[in-house]
Amino acid sequence: MYMTEKRMALIAGPEMIRHTMSDFIREYFDIVAVEDCAGAGIMDREYLQQFSILFVGVSDPEDERKEFIKYLADSGIAQCKPVIVVSTIHDHELKRFAYMMGAAEYFRVPFDSEIMTIKLRNTLKLFHYKDELEENSARMLRAERENHQRTIDFLANIIEARNMENSEHVIRVKGFTRILAQQVMEDWPEFGLDDEKVKLISSASSLHDLGKIMIRDDVLMKPDRLTPDEAEYMKAHTIIGCMLLNKMENMLMLDFYRTCYDICRYHHERADGSGYPDGLFGDDIPLSARIVSVADCYDALTAERSYKGALPPDTAFDMILSGECGAFDEKILYSFKKCRIRLKTMAHMA
Repeated sequence: MYMTEKRMALIAGPEMIRHTMSDFIREYFDIVAVEDCAGAGIMDREYLQQFSILFVGVSDPEDERKEFIKYLADSGIAQCKPVIVVSTIHDHELKRFAYMMGAAEYFRVPFDSEIMTIKLRNTLKLFHYKDELEENSARMLRAERENHQRTIDFLANIIEARNMENSEHVIRVKGFTRILAQQVMEDWPEFGLDDEKVKLISSASSLHDLGKIMIRDDVLMKPDRLTPDEAEYMKAHTIIGCMLLNKMENMLMLDFYRTCYDICRYHHERADGSGYPDGLFGDDIPLSARIVSVADCYDALTAERSYKGALPPDTAFDMILSGECGAFDEKILYSFKKCRIRLKTMAHMA
């Protein structure tokens, strides 16, 4: 099966090995490309990816073609394509080098053609099964992520339905968070953000008010400003959200759970320790929560509420930057200023 499938083989190396291997494998491969890889002239990953198997010939311990074998390892080709090293000499260190570089097999010429055929068949089977396993794993991971996203969307919809006067809040905060987190990634590489982490924080921000689904209707939907006692009771949504997340821990991916937990609990903390529920200071507040706290505050100011009108985006910016809404991380505010136009545009579109 595996030796008769439509396959392409590359034979690279000294002339004697290229000639010997070409005569042998043309029976098994539809297309055979023959190259002299001296000087690393064929070190092109896109070119090499088209082949089903790579044969590399080496004629002596100092052969410059060893650099080509090293390239196959460093570029990741040897992990996804079987590399067969063929040598004209008996050298233990060369054999060791080949296997260290990820070679699937090592042969000396002349070789026993029957044994060579069996080993090639087994090598191709192994890589075929490896490809199947990776494909199945990728399929399962996609299904898990799809189910995970459905869970997130379901919870976000519950939050929106529960807080009827502000059903777009979740969507806006998620959008503001994405814009701000991307800018923070560009401005502050020491934070260690990348595209995946930005996406994670943005997605987790949609559940920042998860705890509000357990807040009493007379407080959550009150058309007037809350009394001091009601405001204190409302603060409990940060703790309640984490309690709900703990009950769903096994339903969520670990990174998402941890990020969501941090955002739920700490998105009302402030850099000077004046926030809640734990009164954390500065960098003690998780980065994800520091970003979402600014995005959430910006939306709270620019969105209409039953007890107040929407403020113009420029007014909201000035209030946040001046400290009227509490002390936020100075580095996050620096990035906040740089994405002012993008946030303002989104606020008008929402």
